[in-house]
Formats: sequence, structure tokens, C-alpha cells
Amino acid sequence: MKRKKRNWGVLMIATALIIMQLPVSEADAATSASDFKMEGSALVRYRGNEKNVSIPDTVQVIREGAFEENDNVELVVVPNSVKTIESYAFWGCDSLDTVVLGNGLREVGDYAFAGCTGLEQMTIPSNVKSIGILAFGDCYNMKNISIPAETSNIHDTAFDGCYQLTIHCDPGSAADTFAAAFYERQKEMPEKEDAPDKGEPSIPEPSGTGEPAVTEAPPTQEPVQETGNLLGSTHVVGNNAVVFVDNKQERVYDGDTSAAVRENPGLTDLREFDWNSGVPKYTIVDGTSVADWAYYKRTDLDTLALPEGVRQIGQFAFSRSALKTVVLPEGVEEIAYGAFYHCDALESAVIPATVRSVEPKAFTYTPWVERFLKGEAVEGALGDFLISGGVLVAYRGNARELVIPEGVRVIGAEVFQGHEEIESVSLPESLLVAGEGAFEGCSRLNQVKFGQNLQEIKDRAFFGTGLQGSITLPASLQKLGLFTFGNIALAYEGQEPEHTHETSAARLSNMAYRGYEKDATQVAGVKVEGLEGAKASLEGADRSYTLTIGQPEDGAGMKEACLRTFQVEPPDDMAVYSLSLSDGSGIPLTKLGNQPLTVVLPLPEALKGQEVKVLAVDRNGQLDLLEAERVLLEGAEAVRFVTTSPSVTGVLGVGPAESQEELLEVNVKMEAKSGAPVRSQGSAADMMKLLSCGILLTAGTVLWAGNVSRNRKIRR
Repeated sequence: MKRKKRNWGVLMIATALIIMQLPVSEADAATSASDFKMEGSALVRYRGNEKNVSIPDTVQVIREGAFEENDNVELVVVPNSVKTIESYAFWGCDSLDTVVLGNGLREVGDYAFAGCTGLEQMTIPSNVKSIGILAFGDCYNMKNISIPAETSNIHDTAFDGCYQLTIHCDPGSAADTFAAAFYERQKEMPEKEDAPDKGEPSIPEPSGTGEPAVTEAPPTQEPVQETGNLLGSTHVVGNNAVVFVDNKQERVYDGDTSAAVRENPGLTDLREFDWNSGVPKYTIVDGTSVADWAYYKRTDLDTLALPEGVRQIGQFAFSRSALKTVVLPEGVEEIAYGAFYHCDALESAVIPATVRSVEPKAFTYTPWVERFLKGEAVEGALGDFLISGGVLVAYRGNARELVIPEGVRVIGAEVFQGHEEIESVSLPESLLVAGEGAFEGCSRLNQVKFGQNLQEIKDRAFFGTGLQGSITLPASLQKLGLFTFGNIALAYEGQEPEHTHETSAARLSNMAYRGYEKDATQVAGVKVEGLEGAKASLEGADRSYTLTIGQPEDGAGMKEACLRTFQVEPPDDMAVYSLSLSDGSGIPLTKLGNQPLTVVLPLPEALKGQEVKVLAVDRNGQLDLLEAERVLLEGAEAVRFVTTSPSVTGVLGVGPAESQEELLEVNVKMEAKSGAPVRSQGSAADMMKLLSCGILLTAGTVLWAGNVSRNRKIRR
């Protein structure tokens, strides 16, 4: 009996040791934490070269382009903690053949797995609500995918180019409806004979994306109707010819007059407009701003000639276009987020001395920057610095004591981000602006010499550095962004500067950028203030939000937007509201991504019994036509609409409703599921493994030790 107990003890200990050696995930556990570049809970970039990758269970968001064009990775395990896979996250990963998605995933972004030609099958978890534009575009070897009934939003183009694909889904589900339409399109998809060149997915840009491919046509040509191909229209504004383009609709116009006038000659009332034609947009607004996405994917655009007077280049304005050279005119002050992102032919850029702001990813993945970072000679290179017009665009050095050259006026966003070798920085007297995240993550940086002409430090410029104690900022400083120095005490030689925030902080997904943590006592959902009877809900809300609805007397830009687009003022009975969404940080959230905000507004008396259209003014001052319908809210007539950019919104009656049958009674949920993080399968397995090993080791040790003790007593 004693020998049996001893043997059992030894066996338990051995079993525990064996279990400890077993992997708990499908990916090789050798993936190193240093391979992952993180920003809070967001995975920004995978820097390793492993074939099998297990993403850490601290990750909640896989950022845009995190694995983009990685030719090594073959297997990826996404933990339950990940809620969002952003656009282009795995784009062009040719070798990727296996992806295990965690159950916490809610959204697969645009182009997320586009061009992953090794993928053959996929299972979409039940919590996924949306699959974006060309999310699996040109995955031409994919044969099977399972989509749950809970997935309600699948973009028409999500699987374009997957000519072998069979979709497995529940009858009557949204996926079933999508599959039926997909199989019809699939019949016309050409089979791939050769592997495509690595590059942009070859499917034409669809409607409804906000990302058009634009071509110009002779001004004498009649209005053109084409599906899936957007045509521009020239329009004269202030003696300047600008391009008129609809970023949202299939039907766009070309010619020398505005779409509204041409389609509706003598238009005197906005209610007479043909809403089926869509709301046209300018690529250049009021001669001062290049609109967001204005020239996105313009394959015919290899040179750039902007008129004088342009002050702002919008977000992704020229992204993925065929531009080879860029010469921006004097007067440009701002180059917004991703403005020239992935311009794969761009060899040089001339930035004027008037530029004060270069936002993140403005020139990322351009040959101009990529060649410089590889050590090649390019226009603007000055040693380890890439400079144009006094703007520091990129850095390729490894100096511990960094001296930025005199003449640099602006440090672009994220130029020195993650350079952990930097210990001290000397900023030149010429420097006016330190860009967003400029030195973020320089963990050894412990000393900064400021120039005496510094006027602005943008968000997170010195966040996550080794700076300690207190920092004294020069009297010249006028603006100070969010988390510029983390929790370091700040002193000012002059007056306290104005506290500001960048557009990055206004994106819903960038929670960490706003410095607001969810209170455990708060109820997840949207609380509405300012308009009695209004309701709202936010898809996937995991914290408390407040939607403030005002009714500005001056129309807050709605009049100007209507005049710009339609050449007529809005009617007097148009109800105009201002919408502002915040999570408690005090920063209005203006970019919601694929987490739409649903708003229900009680209709004013003048609009009851009418069909309504809902128009919103975007960040460029242009109009968007929102998805809307008449409903009943607590027995009263109301309008329900969906927006991804809360802003000034107008409700317009366009005539008596075609039918007055009973409207659908809506019940807007004010609460969402708890946002408590879900442990990943990998973490649960780890815990179970440790628990089992602990029990076995304890029991085995007790049996073995007890037996040894008895034997010693016997020997005595």
C-alpha cells in the first residue's frame, strides 16, 4: 500500500510536468511579446517573422495594416478579447492559410483579408455584426465560409473575387439573403488563371463606400449612368473650375453645370429635388479644402495641380491614387490623416512653408518615404532626416543624443515613435509645432531641450517616454494637446496654453486617446439630452455615452451646405438639429466607423404625415443623405435614422406620405451588453492548465512526501 501511494505521487508529479509542456493554443507559443507594437489595447503592428502567430489576449483592436503584406505568417489565432479587425489589417498576406477568430469579434473591417490568396475556409463567430467592403476581396482560393445568423451587415462586395466560394448560413438570415445575391454575381466572376500581382484588389470600387474611382468626361456629354463606376462633374466656383463628385451613390454626373440644376431645371424648392439621383459632392469645397476621400484610388491621376487658395488636404484625399509627384501650393496649412497613404508610385513631395500640421499616416507606404527609410537617396533627404518645406516627414537614424536640424518648423506625426534608443533631444529654435505622437514610446528619452519659439505640442507628442519630475515649457507655447507628457507635472514660463485635441481623439475606437475610463457603476448605452422624447442607441456600446441634441436657430451650416449643393435655401419647415456624442471625456466623437448611431426624433407638427429625408453636414461642409424611415415612438410619429458621424442634421418633409397605414412602433434599447472584457480561449486554457497542474503537483507531493516521512520513521 505504501509503495502504491508513493508511486501514485510520483505519477501525479510527472503528469503535471508533462502538462506544463503542452501548448494551449493552435499557434506556436513561441510568439514573442516584443513582436507586437502596441498602443494601449490596440495592436498597431506585428514586427515578428514567425509562421504561427498567437495574438496576445490583451489586444482589443487589430489596427489598420497591422499585418499588411506579411509574407511569413501562415496561421493566426485571434483571441476572444479582440473586438475589431480594422481595414487592411491582413491585406496581402499571401501565405496566410489559417485564421482562428475569437468569439469576442464584432467587426471585420474593409479589405481586412483582401488578397489573402492562401485562405480556403473561415468560420465567422456569432458576435460579428458587420463584414466590410471587400473584406475578403480576391481571396480566390477560398471555398467555404460559415456566417452566423447574427451577422446582419455584409457589404455587397465583401467576397468579390471569391469565385469558388460556398457560403454556409441559416435559412432566412441576412447571410442567406446575401448568399443568394452573391451566387448570381459569382456566375460572372472570371476564374483566376494566374496569381495576381501583389497590389490593390482588382474589383472596381462599389457604390456606398465613400471611396470613389473618378474619371472626367467632356463637358458636352449628357449625364452618365453607370453601376460601380463614378464619374466626376466640373463646376465653376469663384472663377475656379472644380470637380463635382458623389462619393456615396452609384449615379453621378458629368458636365459643366451642377447636377442639381441639370437634373431639375429651375429648381426653386429643395423638396422638388430628385432624391433618387443622390446628393452630389465637390472634391474641392469652396476652393479651400480638398474633401476627404476626394481622389481616392484615382488611377488616372499621376500629377497634381491644385488651385491657389487650398488650405486643407482632407483625410485619405489622394490615398491609393497613381500620383508620382506632389507639389502642394503655398497656403496649404493642414495635411490630414492618411492624405497620401499608400500612393504606391509617389517618388517625391514638395510641401510649402505654410504647412502647420501633418497628421498620422499622411505619407505612409509611399516609395518616397519607404526608400528613404531603407537608406536610399531621395529628394528632401538630409542625413537621417527627410525634410520638405521645413516639415520633418521621417527619420531613419539611431542616435542616442538627437539634435534636430535648424530650419525644421514642424515635426510630423509619429516621426520618432518607438525609437527606444533616444535618450536626449535638442529641438531647434525654428521649431513651431511638435506633431501628434512625435516621440511617443521613446522609453529612454529623459531630457528635452525646447526651442524658444515652440508654439504647439500636439496629442501624445512625448507620451510614454522616460521623462520624469516636472517639465518647464517655453513662454512661446500657445497650444497643448492631450497626454503630451503623460502624468508629468508641467510648468509654464508664460501663460498656460490653450488645451486642444486632434481628430484622432474624436474617433470612437480611440478610447485610450481621450483619457476617460468606464465607471463600473455606469450603464452601457446612450443617454439623450436636450430634446424631449428623443432616443438613441449605439451599436456595440460597452460604456456610457451622452448624445446632446440642440436646435440651432441659425441652422448651423445647413443653409450654406444646401446653397452649395442645390443652389437653393432649405425650406422654413426643415427641422435642423445639432448632434454631439461624447463618452464623458468632453470630446465630441465625430468618427464612429462601423458602429452606427441610431437616432429616433419625434417629428414636429409641420412634418407629421409627410415622407421625410434626413440630411447631415459632414466635416467638409457637404451634405450626406442618411438612411431614414418614419416610425412610431411611444405612440407619436417620429423619424429614425442612422449616422456614423454625428453632426448638424436636417429633417425635410418632401410631400404627403404615400400611405397612412399604421407605422412600426419602435422600442429603442437604452442599454447594451456589459463591456466587461471576455477572456480569450487561450487565457482560459492557461488557467485550466495551471489549476490542473497545481492540483496534481500538490496531491503528488503530499502522497510522496508522506510516504517518505513514514519510511524515515520506520528506519528509526
